[in-house]
Amino acid sequence: MSLKVSMLAPYISRRAGGLMDCVRNLSRFLENEHEIHVDIIGVEDEFSPEDRGLWGNSSVHLVASKHAAFRYAPELSRKLSSLTPNLLHTHGIWTYLSVAAVRWSKSNGGVTPRPYMVSTHGMLDPWALHNSRWKKIMAGFAFERRHLENAACIHAINQAEAAAIRAFGLKNPVCVIPNGVEVGASNATNRTPPWAAHAASDRKVLLYLGRLHPKKGLSILLRGWKKAFKYEKDWILVIAGWDQGGHRRELEQLTRELKIADSVQFTGPLFGEARDTAYQNADAFVLPSLSEGQPLVVLEAWSHARPVLMTQECNLPEGFENGAAIRMSATVEGAAGALGKLFALEKSALEEMG
Repeated sequence: MSLKVSMLAPYISRRAGGLMDCVRNLSRFLENEHEIHVDIIGVEDEFSPEDRGLWGNSSVHLVASKHAAFRYAPELSRKLSSLTPNLLHTHGIWTYLSVAAVRWSKSNGGVTPRPYMVSTHGMLDPWALHNSRWKKIMAGFAFERRHLENAACIHAINQAEAAAIRAFGLKNPVCVIPNGVEVGASNATNRTPPWAAHAASDRKVLLYLGRLHPKKGLSILLRGWKKAFKYEKDWILVIAGWDQGGHRRELEQLTRELKIADSVQFTGPLFGEARDTAYQNADAFVLPSLSEGQPLVVLEAWSHARPVLMTQECNLPEGFENGAAIRMSATVEGAAGALGKLFALEKSALEEMG
């Protein structure tokens, strides 16, 4: 009998950001390469019906939430009981999913607790812990520290995250396994990119793809773009992603205030072939984040042979070490300086970096 694994995810939709792709890629790999049966359980949201198709034939189960922020879902325990997994894998922390995981582990008739593992996905990083700090302190006392301390193993995606786990005081076994992406042939080069109707074909494209959230450092990037763009008019900045908390409106207003709206385009979220098309038709990729675990979008950009501008907070030092990325600090001057370095590169140098 094959191993049965249930994965708990906050959402199976774009609301989960890059975590959705992490869970989807891992579940597909386990099923295709190791013949492990995987069930994915996520909290239902307004994007679930549309984004369910991104999971293909994966076994996805949705439970209703009675509290959106906490992901309180009373059905979750019953769903876990009916699926009878051998192992539970929690993706993310600070929500009701942590409570449900501990309850499932203990509901074994008084014998040895059932095993579960936790992927923290960068949520113990210093920036993340400081964000909504007091709520997380209370959640830690109420349930999260118990959830983490009782895990059979905690998964870190790099050494920086492993250090953050230890800094939180956890003594559990920690495995360090990087994220991965599927690398395959794409016909996207023959397709029209989403910015084609609004940008001159002779201008180079710097692409951002991801959530529109203050954590991503886009306001810093736009201010740096204003400074650097004074000296180089051959580029446009394309911001592709889904709005979170009205941040897109704030960013669009900022482009108008900075008088750079003509060189910045917002496309909305991109998935599937549209996402591949964006990577293939961009000249470079940027991720100015203030905090990341290990961003899949950078790995995807590299898989499409695109050079990258990113902060050290993206936790991918290999990019700098191997000449595949330009380092930018998360400041306006740092962004402007990194953009200036990018703008100075000839097309052949961009291709070599990618």
